[in-house]
Amino acid sequence: MATTFITGIALRPGRTPYKTACDSISYIENPKKTQDGKLVSAFRCSPKSAPLEMLYEQSACEQETGRKVVRKYGKKRKSYLLMTIRQSFVPGEVTPEQAHWIGCELAERFLKGKYQYVVATHIDKAHIHNHIIFNIVGSDGKKFHQTKYTPRHLRDLSDKLCRENHLSVVIPAEYQERRYTNEKMTSYRTIIKNDIEKNIRAAQDYEDFLNRMRGLYYVTDTGSVLKFRHRTNGQQRPIRSYTLGKGYSRPELYARAESEEEPFDPVTISQKIRNIEAMFHAVGFIRENGADFEGQMSRLQKEVDKTQRLLNGMEDKIKAVQSICTCFDILEQPEHGEVYEAALATLRENHIHADRETQDRFRAELSRAKGQAAKLEGQMHGIREKILRTKETQEISERVQEDDPIIASKRNSRQYGR
Repeated sequence: MATTFITGIALRPGRTPYKTACDSISYIENPKKTQDGKLVSAFRCSPKSAPLEMLYEQSACEQETGRKVVRKYGKKRKSYLLMTIRQSFVPGEVTPEQAHWIGCELAERFLKGKYQYVVATHIDKAHIHNHIIFNIVGSDGKKFHQTKYTPRHLRDLSDKLCRENHLSVVIPAEYQERRYTNEKMTSYRTIIKNDIEKNIRAAQDYEDFLNRMRGLYYVTDTGSVLKFRHRTNGQQRPIRSYTLGKGYSRPELYARAESEEEPFDPVTISQKIRNIEAMFHAVGFIRENGADFEGQMSRLQKEVDKTQRLLNGMEDKIKAVQSICTCFDILEQPEHGEVYEAALATLRENHIHADRETQDRFRAELSRAKGQAAKLEGQMHGIREKILRTKETQEISERVQEDDPIIASKRNSRQYGR
């Protein structure tokens, strides 16, 4: 179970933007709270130089648009420098590594690759919690705008991640669920059809069928028209059976209930047809790769793990080189302010000179690393597509096997599909 909170970080009184950003990000990256920095990750910036890179992106936005990022509004409206998210887990439900992965995934899904961010997982309290600080300016030069729906959207994403990882979620009070729910309700007609199919299979005859339906519905049987109105689900008016479609008029229901043969089920028949059609489309994949789905999934998962390790290493390299290149870009700006001094300090700490040859070397290295990362991402996309195709083919094969054992038994035969 996880709770979420989102707010802005305003420019602190008596402090510069760079100092405010440094203080905020340094707090969440505290080594004593993050296993010596092992539980810190960043996107489109390096954790060590995140304040510098975020403010540089804001500066570039200001020069392009001619508008200040931090502005002076009225008393009722604040202008933020950065945004911060907190995600807290119930004590004992997650490990630090799992919590950190969920925090990174939440940032990725919520921000959609548009904003620079730093994710830090704190383990100094009984409840493990994530801090996410992200740049208020996105890659498109536009500012992040929080609305009254933003906290709800953040909470829904967090709950979805918790369910995907088999964690509990906060259950809203009844009045909250009525206020905010967007759940799609099953129609009354679908409910009636489902109940008819269930009861007509179990009934001995037509009268037994009506008695079973009367346990849930007010039933009106006039001899030519059959009507149903549910007793408890809020249905206001009775629905005539013949309006439900083919096979549901009173004479048809009477014939189905009195017949000793297995009742005709148009829904099941059509589903079988769809399953068989889907199986024909899956035959090519099975012929090419075989029907050992478990073995295929195991091999593909090993490829995913290997490619992901290479991709993670390449992304770390890109962040480090990108941080240095950002320092070079800052030094080329005419203004010699606080950010300029921070860029010089970063280069000195890494023993890097700002001469043209060094700059060219780092920029060429960055270009190569991005090319290699793009190639690895393409490989990863191809592997995941194959995993999805394998799962889909396996599900189709299993569905057909359940519905029609004769067809399923031939799914590996050369005669199948001819």
